[in-house]
Amino acid sequence: MGGMTAQPAEPADNIERLRARYVAALDDVQGAGDRAMEVLVAVRAARQLTRDHVARGRPVIELENVIEPQVLRASLGDTLAAFERARHDAQRLLFQLMHAEGNTLADIGRAYGISRQLVSRMVNEPDPTLT
Repeated sequence: MGGMTAQPAEPADNIERLRARYVAALDDVQGAGDRAMEVLVAVRAARQLTRDHVARGRPVIELENVIEPQVLRASLGDTLAAFERARHDAQRLLFQLMHAEGNTLADIGRAYGISRQLVSRMVNEPDPTLT
C-alpha cells in the first residue's frame, strides 16, 4: 500500500517555491515560539507574584490590581493560538513539499507517526493565505 498517493498539491516544477514558502513558515514558527516564550515568562512571573501575595495573607481579590489576570489570560491564549496556527501551516507546507518531491502519503505518515489520511488531508488543505 506504500504506493498509494494523492495528486501533489503543487506541480513538481514548483518545488523551489514550496521550499521558499516552507522556510518562511519555519521563520514564522520561530517568531511565534519566541513570542509564546515571552508570554510564558510573564505568566510565570505573575504566578510567583500570586504565590507571594497569597502566602503573605493578602486578599486574593487584590490580585487583579497586581497582575492584570484578564490581560495575561487573553495574551496567553492568543499567543498560543498564533503559535499553533504557525506550526500547522509549516507542517502543511512540509508535507506538501515532501509529496511534491515524490514521497508517498503513506511514507510521510510513517515518518511522522500519523495516518496517511491525515497527511492527505493536510497536503490537500488549501493555503489560508491564498483564499
